[in-house]
Order: sequence, then C-alpha cells, then structure tokens
Amino acid sequence: MSVVPESDTRIASLPSGVQSIQCRVSRELPFARAVLQSAWRWLLHRHEKRQSRRTLLALTDDELLDIGVTREDARKEAGKSFFWD
Repeated sequence: MSVVPESDTRIASLPSGVQSIQCRVSRELPFARAVLQSAWRWLLHRHEKRQSRRTLLALTDDELLDIGVTREDARKEAGKSFFWD
C-alpha cells in the first residue's frame, strides 16, 4: 500500500518495508499537528492571562473600585507567574 499515486513520476518507488514506514508516518502527522495546536492554544491562553493582569495593574483607583478590586489585590494578581492559573 502506498500513499503516493503510482503515476507520480517525481517520486522513486520504494521497497515494501519502507512503504509501511511511510504509511505509519502519514498517520502520525495529524497527531503531531494536534499536539502542536494544543501547545499553541496553551501558550496563547497564558499570554492572554498575562496581558489581562498587566491591564488590571494599569487601571486607575476609580476603575478598580468599580470592579471591586483593591490596588493591593491588583498588584498580587499582576505579580503572578506566567505559569500560574
């Protein structure tokens, strides 16, 4: 079984053992893509949280009062690590 059409002359024919590896790799590509997408989403989520914490720190005292957060609470939240949930 080959994933490459037989009519494609740009690709040399491979021994049967190599073709099975070729098929196995092609099945693993969606998994690798899913892992990379998951990692990217995780990084984006962490970046958004970090940006939100910086925005919270930049609010004025009146704006913090409107949302019920003290300046000290805002400092604590903004000081959390990138990896903190």
